[in-house]
Amino acid sequence: MLIRLSLANLWARKRRLVGLALAVLLGTAFLSGALVLADTMSSSIGGLIRDSGAGTDVVVRNATSVTDRPGTQRGGIDAALVDRVRAVPGVAGAQPVIQGYGQVVGKDGTALTGNGPRTAGNWIPDPALTPYRLADGRAPATPDEVVIDRATAKQGHLKPGDRVTVLTPGPVPVTIVGIATFGDLDAFGGGSYTAFSLDGARQHVQRDPGKIGTIAVRAVAGTDQRELAGRIQRALPADTQALPGKAATSEAVSAVEDGFLKIFRTFLTVFAAIALVVAAFSINHTFSVVAAQRTREVALLRALGASRSQMLRQALIEALVIGVIASTAGLAAGLGLAAGLKELFSGFGFTLPARGLTFKASTALTVLPVGILVTAFAALVPAVRGSRVAPVTALRGAGAERTELPRRRLVVGLVLLAAGLAVGIAGGGMVGLAVAAPVLSAGVLLIAPAGIRAVGGPLTAPLPRLRGAPGALARGNLLRSPRRTAGAATAMLLGIAIVTLFAVFAASLKEGSGDQTRKVIAGQLVIGGSSPGTWAGGGHSPELTRRAAELPDVEAATGIRNAGALVDGHSRQLLAVDSARLDRLFDLDVTEGRVTGLGPNGMAVSAATAKDRGWRLGSTAEVTFPDGARTSFTVIGLYDRTAVVGDYLIDRTAWEPHADAALDSAAVLRLAPGVSTGTVRAEVQRLAKDYGAPPVRDREGFVEANAAMLQTLVAVVYVLLALALVIALGGIANTLSLAAYERTRELGLLRAIGAARAQIRSALRWESTLVAVIGAGAGLAVGLFLGWVAIRAIGGANTGATLPFAVPTVQLAVLVTVGALGGLAAGARPAAKAARLPILRSIATE
Repeated sequence: MLIRLSLANLWARKRRLVGLALAVLLGTAFLSGALVLADTMSSSIGGLIRDSGAGTDVVVRNATSVTDRPGTQRGGIDAALVDRVRAVPGVAGAQPVIQGYGQVVGKDGTALTGNGPRTAGNWIPDPALTPYRLADGRAPATPDEVVIDRATAKQGHLKPGDRVTVLTPGPVPVTIVGIATFGDLDAFGGGSYTAFSLDGARQHVQRDPGKIGTIAVRAVAGTDQRELAGRIQRALPADTQALPGKAATSEAVSAVEDGFLKIFRTFLTVFAAIALVVAAFSINHTFSVVAAQRTREVALLRALGASRSQMLRQALIEALVIGVIASTAGLAAGLGLAAGLKELFSGFGFTLPARGLTFKASTALTVLPVGILVTAFAALVPAVRGSRVAPVTALRGAGAERTELPRRRLVVGLVLLAAGLAVGIAGGGMVGLAVAAPVLSAGVLLIAPAGIRAVGGPLTAPLPRLRGAPGALARGNLLRSPRRTAGAATAMLLGIAIVTLFAVFAASLKEGSGDQTRKVIAGQLVIGGSSPGTWAGGGHSPELTRRAAELPDVEAATGIRNAGALVDGHSRQLLAVDSARLDRLFDLDVTEGRVTGLGPNGMAVSAATAKDRGWRLGSTAEVTFPDGARTSFTVIGLYDRTAVVGDYLIDRTAWEPHADAALDSAAVLRLAPGVSTGTVRAEVQRLAKDYGAPPVRDREGFVEANAAMLQTLVAVVYVLLALALVIALGGIANTLSLAAYERTRELGLLRAIGAARAQIRSALRWESTLVAVIGAGAGLAVGLFLGWVAIRAIGGANTGATLPFAVPTVQLAVLVTVGALGGLAAGARPAAKAARLPILRSIATE
C-alpha cells in the first residue's frame, strides 16, 4: 500500500520528480564520469605499457633505482653484457636497447612538442622485442638516418627523404628514412620516438659508447620467464639486474598507477564530491519544501489511522525511488561526461592518451549506492519532521513550513560560527583548516534564516521604491519565509564559497610564486624553463648554455639540470648547477655558509630541509647516483628561498660523470652592467635557432610564462566547479517553482484585483535573483575567509614558503554577477508558468 501510494504521489507531481532527479543525476554523472575517465586512462596507459613489453621475456638493467617516477631512466650497463646474455641457455635472442632524450625539429626550425616524453634510441630489428612497426620506408642503416613515429611525421608534415635536425640534446642533422607506428597507433600516447641505427644511438644518444640502457631478451619457446631471469642473473655482475618481462611491465604500470593516475583520479573525485555535496543540500531543501506543502495530506492520512513510521517510510520510499532512477541515469550520463571531460582537458592543452571509454562494474557499484544514499540522507530530516505532524492539523488549512527559528538552532549556529572563526584565525595549519571549514559552514547554514531577516530587510528596503509592486511582492515573499529563502540559497552559498576558495588560492599561489621567482632569479635572461617541451620533461642542450655564456655581454651563466638521486637512501630531486658564480645568478637568501664553489663534494640545502634532517654546516650525506656510484657530500651552505632551485643544490662537476644524458631544463644569464637586455636577448635567440628555438625571455617574461601554465590549470578547475553552480541554480528554480505552486491562490487573487501578468513574472524573477544574490554574497564571504585560512595554512610564516593573500577582484565580481544572472534565468520558467495560471481556477485552489 505504501509503495503504491508513494509511486502515485511521485507520478502525480512529475515536475517535482524531474527537479529532484536532476540534481541527483548531475552529481552522480560527475562521479560516474570521473571514475570512467580515470579507468579509461588507467586501461589505456597500462595497455600501452603492456604492448611495449609484450614480447620481452627478460629485461636486463642497472640494479640501482633512484626514483619510482614513471619514465625515469636508470643508469647504463656495460654493452659487452649483450654477448654474455646471448650465451645463456634458453635465450633465443637479445637486443641492446638505448633510450634517451630526442626531439625532432620541424621544417620551420622549431622543436615539435607534445604531452609525452620526447625519446630517441636505436631501432630494434627483432619485431618480437619492439612494438614499433615500419609503416613506410625502411630501417636506419647509417648513424645519420632515423625512423620517426607517424604522429611526429604528421605534426611536422615530414616524410621519408626529408632532412631534419634531431636534438639529443645537441643538434644532429639526419635523414628520415622510415615512418613507424606503435602497434596500430601513431605514437606512444602523446610522446614521440626517433630511432637511430645502433651505431647512431651510441654516438648521439648514449653519452658513453661502451654503455647501453638495457637488454631486451626473447626466450626460447616454452621457457619460464622467472627461470630464465635467474639463469641470466647468475651470469651478470652484482650491479646489474635481470627481471622477468611480466614483472618489469607490472612495475611500470604500478609506477603510473601510484603516481600520475592516482593524482588524476583524486583530482576528479574531489570535484565529483563537491557536486554531490551541493546536490545533497539542494535535494534536502526541496524535500523540506515538499514536506511543508504536504502537511495537510500527511495529517489527513494520520487522521485515517496511518502511523508516524508509515509516513516516514513513505517519504523514504519516494526518496529511494528518485535516488535509484536518477543515479541510474547519472551512471549512464557519466559516459558522455567522461568523453566531454577528455575533450575539455585536450582543449586546455592536456591531451590524454586515452582510447575509447572503459566502463567497469566497480563504477556502477560505487555510483549507484552513493547516489541512492545521498538522496536518502538528504531526505531523512524533512521526512522525520513531516512524520511528526499531528492528526489535529488536518482540521486546519494547508500547512506551510515554520517561519520562526528555534532558539536552540540559533544558539548552536552562533557557537559553531564563533568556533569556526576562532580556529581559522588562530591557525593550526592544515588541521586547523580541516576543522574550521566544516564548523564555520555549519554555523553559517544554521543561522542563515536569522541572517536573512537581519540583513535581507535593510538590503531589500529600496526595492519597492525602485520596482514598485513587483519589488514589494518579491521582498515580502523573501522575508516572509526566511527558512525557505535560506534553504534555497544554501546550495548557491556552498558553490560560490568553494569557487571563491579556489580562486583566492590560485591568485595567491600565482602572485606568491611569481614574487618568489622574481626574488630568486638575479639574472636578466632565462632560456627555456616553461616551454611546452618542459611538460614532457624536455629542455635544451648545455651547448646552447655554453655558447650563450661566451657572448661578450654575458657576465655569468648557468644551466639548471634536474638530477634524481638517493640522499641517504631516500629518493630526492637535486639541481645541478654551475656554482662558481651562483650568487650572481640567484638570490637564495643564504643564512649560513655559501652556495658558490660547491665543487665535486659540496652540497647546499634549504634551511627547512636541514632542520627536518637535523643537518648543520659540516654534516655529511651519502648520495647514490643513477649509475650506482656513491659519494659522500658535505653540507656547506643553507638558504631560505627554494623557488626555481628546490631543496638540494650540487655542482655540475659532481653530476656530469654519472649522468647518461646532458639536458638543461633552463639556463639563467647575468648581463654585464649597462647592456641592453633586448639586444642580448636577440643574440641569444639567434643562437637558440640551432637548438629547436627554445624560448628566451627576460625575468618578467619568465614569471608570466610560468603563471600562464598555472592559469591553464585554474581554468580547468573553474570549468569543473561550474557544475556545482548549475546544480545550485537548479535548486533555486525548484524552490521557486514549488513556492509558486503553493501560492497559486494568492497569485490568483492578485490577478483578480488588477495585477498584470508582467508584474507577477517580475516579482517571481526578482525573488529568484535576490535568493541567488544572497547565496552568492554569503558564499563570497565564507570563501574569502576560508581562502585566507588556507593561504596561512599552506604558505604560512613557518612553512618556508610564505604566500600573500591575493583577492582576484575581477573574477569574483564576475562570479557574483553570473550567480545573479543565473538566479534570474532560474526563475524565468517558474515565473512565466505562474503568470499564465487561469484566475478563477487559481482562486478556487485550496
